[in-house]
Amino acid sequence: MLIDRYIARSIAWSSLFVTLILLTLFVFIDFIGELGDAGKGDYGVVHALIYVVLTLPALLYQLFPVLALLGTLVGLALLANHGELMAIRAAGVSLWRILGSVSMIGLVFVVLSFVVGEWVAPKSGVFAEQYKSRLQSGDASLTKTKSGYWLRKKNNFIYVEGIADDGKPGGVDIWTIDDETLALTRSLHAEIAVPLAQGWQFNNVDTINLSMAGIERQNVRVMQWDDFPEQSLLIAASTKPEELSAYELFRYVSYLHNNGLQALAYEQTLYSKIVAPLTVAVMVLLAFPFVFGSLRSAGIGHYVFIGACIGIGFHLFNELFRYSGLVYGLPPLFSALAPTALFFVIAIISVRRIF
Repeated sequence: MLIDRYIARSIAWSSLFVTLILLTLFVFIDFIGELGDAGKGDYGVVHALIYVVLTLPALLYQLFPVLALLGTLVGLALLANHGELMAIRAAGVSLWRILGSVSMIGLVFVVLSFVVGEWVAPKSGVFAEQYKSRLQSGDASLTKTKSGYWLRKKNNFIYVEGIADDGKPGGVDIWTIDDETLALTRSLHAEIAVPLAQGWQFNNVDTINLSMAGIERQNVRVMQWDDFPEQSLLIAASTKPEELSAYELFRYVSYLHNNGLQALAYEQTLYSKIVAPLTVAVMVLLAFPFVFGSLRSAGIGHYVFIGACIGIGFHLFNELFRYSGLVYGLPPLFSALAPTALFFVIAIISVRRIF
């Protein structure tokens, strides 16, 4: 137990050090890039820095596999260079026992990755986009996209201009299509929608009803609408797939399937989030044979270089499969799992060579 804590502490401190260095580097790069948007509306230099800081959890989530790999490599390399791993082996501790100790801290990384990816990163990412959009547009209540966004609910095609911080949509347009003739039967515009216990309340509504008898125009102050998508689905539709949690992605993918809409991009992101904790565990396992293998006498710089090359290689390979899946319509689970599965096989082969 003492050995487990000692190895875990070395890897944890090394991981923290690597994380601080990489996050500082990326914050600087992102901040320089964000300065191009400074000056739009009320969005200034200080606001750009705040925005970059708010996006840090999302960046941390993306970097978790690389951080786990580098942290494990550096932590074990420090023990090896100080002769501590040799002393542990001389005391009769087997490689399997050391691998078990490394796996314990790897499990901590997996849990942290899941927590950041499911709760911290999605909330901070949405808040960051709302914060930036409000300052640039000068509207303190409504977050707008460049062209709004579209949804479908049964035979209703819905366009939402923007969404407020509390999830209430503004500028709602609905076109209703007849199921049999596919002809347009109604057009509706509401300034804002308010969620009720059941359905929605539309305020300041203009409707146009189309039929063989002619066109009927109507303006009402309040109208109740039951076939409007749920508030959580509206928020999901206005949010980038990467900024949604796995649960939110699952619900939105189900909604898209139920309404006959394309869901490939969201499905791929969903499976990527499911596979992400497994990827972190694979990276920790992959670091082990480098320290006890042919590079066991190398310096820290060699380990950092090797870790960086593997991390960059995995990222490029993962992105290649991701975009190939979207372009060629590959199964989302295959696109998300294939890179991690390949590196897992490499890790298993490398580990077996040193035992």
